[in-house]
Amino acid sequence: MNTVRSVCVGLMLAALATPAAAQTFNDIELGKKLFDGICARCHGFDGVGGEGPNLNKPTLNRAPDDQSLTAVIRDGIPARGMPRVRRLSANETQQLVAYVRSLGQNAPVATSGNASNGKAVYEKSNCANCHVIKGQGGTLGPELSAIGSRRSPLYLQQALEKPGETLPRGVLSVPGRGFDEFLLLRIVPRNGQPVQGMRVNEDPFTIQIKDANNQFHSFRKVDVQISKASQKSLMPSYKDRLSVGERDDLIAYLLSLRGGN
Repeated sequence: MNTVRSVCVGLMLAALATPAAAQTFNDIELGKKLFDGICARCHGFDGVGGEGPNLNKPTLNRAPDDQSLTAVIRDGIPARGMPRVRRLSANETQQLVAYVRSLGQNAPVATSGNASNGKAVYEKSNCANCHVIKGQGGTLGPELSAIGSRRSPLYLQQALEKPGETLPRGVLSVPGRGFDEFLLLRIVPRNGQPVQGMRVNEDPFTIQIKDANNQFHSFRKVDVQISKASQKSLMPSYKDRLSVGERDDLIAYLLSLRGGN
């Protein structure tokens, strides 16, 4: 008798919970369709990261709750390279929020590399000449202290093999005022040697770059010719410099960097 009663109570509770659960599931399914059409180009399908950050984590730094996530979707983060989404209704925004929140329940993507070996590859390849990890290294390239929480394995592989095609956006500490980040420039002064480097800053009258040796250069625009290479990078390709195993290990190490102590 007690067994039958327990089963009946369980069925009643399940029935009561079904409408809300079904609505949540429906929102997630519809939100996925919106995400794939609007957001996946930057954040990757299933939110694994790409040009934009990885969304597969329980708490998003800029959107820790539904209200702040709704605001980010509605208003964007222009200084960090994320545009506002203007064409969604309130109901569609709720569906998109539900789907993005569901991504935080996904398990991290498994990789075949060894993070400990990857750290040795990082050091051997002199990556610290251009990149900072926990305050140590150069400042020519993007900081990597929390790269594992922002980028997917596929993005990191592409960045190692074809760095000019995967230039990051929205990662510099100082907003770029709409300029492309890590843009490669060749500057030819009227009197002097050509200089190639990454743009640091630019205004209507002057331009500043940093070369591959981390040397800073500033020019008045009227005194130079400027050539911009939008899909090139000072970072060399490691497709032929590292073996497949070394690249896998390096990617595993980078994925392990999540900003903790």
